[in-house]
Amino acid sequence: MLPARVFRAEFARRGLAPTNLSRLTADSGTVTSPLVPWNSCGAFMGAVLGVSTLAYLPFCLFNIFSPLLSVLYGFTGFKVERTVTVPPGSQEAQP
Repeated sequence: MLPARVFRAEFARRGLAPTNLSRLTADSGTVTSPLVPWNSCGAFMGAVLGVSTLAYLPFCLFNIFSPLLSVLYGFTGFKVERTVTVPPGSQEAQP
């Protein structure tokens, strides 16, 4: 939640829809949490599976590629919703 709240104003300033921030939070924070051993999700999965986080890391293809795909979407502008019209090539919304 904290990263989403921190970047909310910046997304609004750049004219990006809040759905982008929500999607990025889910794509980066939620799916990667099982890969962090000191996180409650990673600790739970490690305890249930009886192996370390690094042992199941090679099988977590979705967890690894989802944030990378979000970065690719950001660079290409694919599926990036805007709240205001931004001229092509501009990084900021025009008032």
